[in-house]
Amino acid sequence: MTTIGFIGVGEIASAIVDGLRSEKANSPAAAGAPAILLSPRSADRSAGLAARYEAVEVAQSNQEVIDRSDLIVLSVLPGQVAEVLADLDVPADRTLISAVAGVPVDVLSDLLPHGPRIVRVIPLPAVRERRGVTAVFPADATVEALFADLGGTVVAATEVLFSTLSATTATMSAHFAYLEVITDWLITQGWSRTDAEAIVRGQFVGLGSTLAETDTPVSALVAAHETPGGLNAQLRSTWMDDGNRTRLAAALTAVLDRVTG
Repeated sequence: MTTIGFIGVGEIASAIVDGLRSEKANSPAAAGAPAILLSPRSADRSAGLAARYEAVEVAQSNQEVIDRSDLIVLSVLPGQVAEVLADLDVPADRTLISAVAGVPVDVLSDLLPHGPRIVRVIPLPAVRERRGVTAVFPADATVEALFADLGGTVVAATEVLFSTLSATTATMSAHFAYLEVITDWLITQGWSRTDAEAIVRGQFVGLGSTLAETDTPVSALVAAHETPGGLNAQLRSTWMDDGNRTRLAAALTAVLDRVTG
């Protein structure tokens, strides 16, 4: 049985564990599921996951996670990477899966003198529901199989292409801010916050299902959700004009510049 260890147990690491175990825990399929070993960092979160699922255990130290795991998921803040890895001895026969944004393979390699395999990934919160597509670099059959079970993978041909996907993940809070503006506008028109949020949630949850359940190109979805001269076309053309499109592209480029240093 493969053992997957987690160094750092934040929101994304928790989502991966939930995705790997929630449908398999306490079922016949659990016998073939990977064992999971959690870092003692984020003690309450780690303890909660271990209590929730079979074959999930909290290690006494980060080094124990390394020693007992075949695959090691590094999921700490970028500024913590050097400090965390400095205290660890990662053998050459391990695979380190880095879910840390903005830390390239060569920087990680310099911190791992024994030369383990290093694979970068960008897991999204939807891996919790096994519907998140995870970016991978470089190609690695074992890592791809792991995340294929959580919603699928895309493999970047270069690390620069991989970093462009890091930039697009920076749009998630902006998406919710867009919904916040719509909600606040409804409130100014006289709706209560409770009703306004219910209206907006109900409107957009179906759009998320459309994305998840079809392979229709995004450009075609734009056209499919408006009629020429209609209300959707009016708002889209007024708000998403050339100026706003240019500003959004520039903002993405700025994030890419930050991610790539």
